[in-house]
Amino acid sequence: MAAGTQAAPTCAMPLSENDGGGATENSKLGKGSKKPHKKTIVVAGLPVNVFSDPEIGGRAEVNANAGVVVMFLLHGRTGSARRMETYVTDIFEEIRARRAAYLGAQSGVQDLLIVTIDQRNHGKRMVDERANMGWSTDPAKNNERHAIDMYAIQTGTAQDVSFLIDFLPSYLFPRGERMISQWVCAGRSLGGHSTWIVLRNDPRVKIGIPIIGCLDYLTLISKRGKAHKLPFGPPHIPDSLVQVIKRADPVAAPYTASDDSNPFLGKKILVLSGQEDKTVPWSVAKDFVEGLNVGEQGVKEVMVEPGIGHDFSPVMVREAARFVWEHALIA
Repeated sequence: MAAGTQAAPTCAMPLSENDGGGATENSKLGKGSKKPHKKTIVVAGLPVNVFSDPEIGGRAEVNANAGVVVMFLLHGRTGSARRMETYVTDIFEEIRARRAAYLGAQSGVQDLLIVTIDQRNHGKRMVDERANMGWSTDPAKNNERHAIDMYAIQTGTAQDVSFLIDFLPSYLFPRGERMISQWVCAGRSLGGHSTWIVLRNDPRVKIGIPIIGCLDYLTLISKRGKAHKLPFGPPHIPDSLVQVIKRADPVAAPYTASDDSNPFLGKKILVLSGQEDKTVPWSVAKDFVEGLNVGEQGVKEVMVEPGIGHDFSPVMVREAARFVWEHALIA
C-alpha cells in the first residue's frame, strides 16, 4: 500500500434484524459472519437502513456514554442498498476483530452505525431503468443521456447524504440519548463519485473512503465518450452540463491550497483503486490525488491494488475497516 499522511453501536431505538439478504456486489468475506442488526427507517419518504454490530446490539444501555460514528456506505451504478449488505457484514466482522484485540479497553472505543440507501433511480427508488445504463452499440441498452444521468444521480445522492446528516440524529436519538461524534462517507464506483462530492461540499464529513471512484468527471466521461466514438459536446455532453461540472466537481475546488479555500483541508481520506480497472482507471484520479493537500491535520492514504479491476475487493474491505477503526472509532 502506498500511503501518504499529511501532518453503533447501540441505538435508542432497537435495531432489530430484518430479512434483507440477496445478491451482493462481489464481496467474498461475508460467509459465516454474523448478520448485523438492521433497522429501516423512513426519512421524508427516503428508506434508510441502519446497521449495528450484532454483538453490541441495539441496546441503549450498552456503552451508552460512548460516541457514535455513522458511516454511509454507498453502492455503485445499477446496484442497490440491498446488494451492499454483505459488505456491511464484512466491515463489522473486521471491526469486531480489532475491538477484541484492542489493548486500550472497550471504554476508549466508539460505536459504529453503518447506513445504506438506494442511490437516486436505483433499487426501490427506480423510475427509469435506462437512465442507469451507459452508452452502447446495442439500441436496447444505449442511454443517450448517460453523461447527464450519471452526474445527476451522483450529485443528487451526495445531497441525500447531507440531508440525512441534518435529520438522522433526530430519528435515531430523539431524546438525545447518544451523541454522533463523527460522520464518515464511503462508496464504491458511482458511490465513490458521490463520496468525493460529499467530501468537497459537506464540512461535517471529516473522513471519506472513495472506492474505485472518480473526482474528475469531465476527464472520465470524455474518455468514455471517445471509446464509443462520440464527440465531446451536445447532445451527449451539453454545454450546460459542462458548466455545472466545472462549477461543482471536486477537481474544480482549490484542492492544492493551504488555506480555508481548500475544502479538503484537515480531512482524512483513504483512496482505494484497482490497478486493472478499465471502467474508472486510476489514471483519471492519479494527478488529483497526488496533488491533494489535506494539511497537517489531515490524512491521505492511497492503495492501488495490483491485479484488481473495477471491484471492491476483500483487501479493500479490510483497508476500509482499518481506516475507520484508526481514524474514527479509537481516534
